[in-house]
Amino acid sequence: MQNKLFRILLLATAGLPAVSHALTFDVRGGYKAGSHSYESRYKVSESWQSGWWASIETDNKNNKNNGKGKDGADKSDSSHSFGDSKTDYNEIETNYKWNLNDKWSLQPGGIYHWSSNGTQIRPYFRVNYKITPQFTSGLRYRYDYNTYETTNSQGESHRDSVNRLDLYLGYKINDKWSVGYQGTAYKHASDDYKYKNDKTWATENAFTLRYKWNNWFSPYIEYDYLDQQGYYEGEDNLSESRYRIGFTFTL
Repeated sequence: MQNKLFRILLLATAGLPAVSHALTFDVRGGYKAGSHSYESRYKVSESWQSGWWASIETDNKNNKNNGKGKDGADKSDSSHSFGDSKTDYNEIETNYKWNLNDKWSLQPGGIYHWSSNGTQIRPYFRVNYKITPQFTSGLRYRYDYNTYETTNSQGESHRDSVNRLDLYLGYKINDKWSVGYQGTAYKHASDDYKYKNDKTWATENAFTLRYKWNNWFSPYIEYDYLDQQGYYEGEDNLSESRYRIGFTFTL
């Protein structure tokens, strides 16, 4: 499924007009220390000088517990199982960046996200502010809506929705090195749904260090703290940290 998805995308982007600005391929692997689980993600993105940006990605997860919590219920958003390995999701994203002036810009967009459980529609709106030429910031609100029903903590079936707020900070140290931070808070629209931390809300904090090797290759490392959302050996509500390493190729 993954190989077919990316063959289609590469064929589609091969004939893009010369006004395109940058085509990138990003491959990333990660490990969650609390859940003892592994992940891999493959993403192709394209930006245009007109302000449009689009991407498509697919994600795999490998978890000893196969996503099951202490009650035995499947708590993952995954789909096809190959032993311990699962195709977790696929998604397509697009947005448009509207520059108001040299410092401010608006960026509306949306994500079409699907797995075997069903489809999510995720519209968002982002405001960007360039504090200095080297120091950038952004604030995004995103609304995640399930087109399918799930069972809440009361045993009832409803369509779940999530309100999400993201803060972005980026700093370019020099021509080679840059750092980034993304802080995220999200909450179920209904109090009858809970995350793996047994709360209706959760937070994440992600720190990234990137090195620009040359014009086409850029490796990076990332550390995330994911609140009390780990699960392992039948125990939920564990402190969760995630470690990632990735490589971005500009084609």
